[in-house]
Amino acid sequence: MNKLFQIIFILCFGLYFSQVNVEEIKKNVAENPQKYYYDVVEIFKRDPKSLNQEQLNYVYYGNNYVDYGYKRIQFNEQLNEITKFTGRKISPKKVSEVLEKAMSLYQKNPLNKELLTDLSNLYKKTGNLVKSELYSTQLQLLYRTISNSGTGKLDNSPIVVTNFSDQWYAVENFSGIFSRGLDFDTKVLPDGSWLNIFKNGTHLFFVKTVHHKDLYKDEEQYN
Repeated sequence: MNKLFQIIFILCFGLYFSQVNVEEIKKNVAENPQKYYYDVVEIFKRDPKSLNQEQLNYVYYGNNYVDYGYKRIQFNEQLNEITKFTGRKISPKKVSEVLEKAMSLYQKNPLNKELLTDLSNLYKKTGNLVKSELYSTQLQLLYRTISNSGTGKLDNSPIVVTNFSDQWYAVENFSGIFSRGLDFDTKVLPDGSWLNIFKNGTHLFFVKTVHHKDLYKDEEQYN
């Protein structure tokens, strides 16, 4: 019985911590972005808890393989204007104005974690706790997806992220080795992604960063 339990445990452990297959996501989203990305994102926006882990993987990593559709510099400037009001005590009228601007950005990028935090806090100010919880849930599911992407214990099972802020979030929250002055090395992999190896004494933590396909593309193409 004990041996059977151990086998079941190992199988479950392997399934739960199975490495996310980014190459498969890239292939499927490139071939059929509507099915594998946009349709799933629409469900994520309405009912994120109904998505399984594979679908959440397509939401988070699939975003890498579709067009941005907006100027990132302009988006970040507008987001900063929203964020600066989120932590303040502001009038109901001002909350409504800021929410309208925030929702406009949400239509462009529903995966921005700072924006999701702002939306949750702004709706809390209005007393709409259902909406506040919706955006909070979306945020937590994105972080859970990162956490479930790998173990981070080996170079062939790294935590996989799509940007540098998520990389540091993973190190601070999932590694168990984070401290001031943490050492790290970086390797550029054949597919162009970066493997960062964080070191604290003899303890290692591996994070792979896969960049957006248009990261270095000129933004003049967007209105």
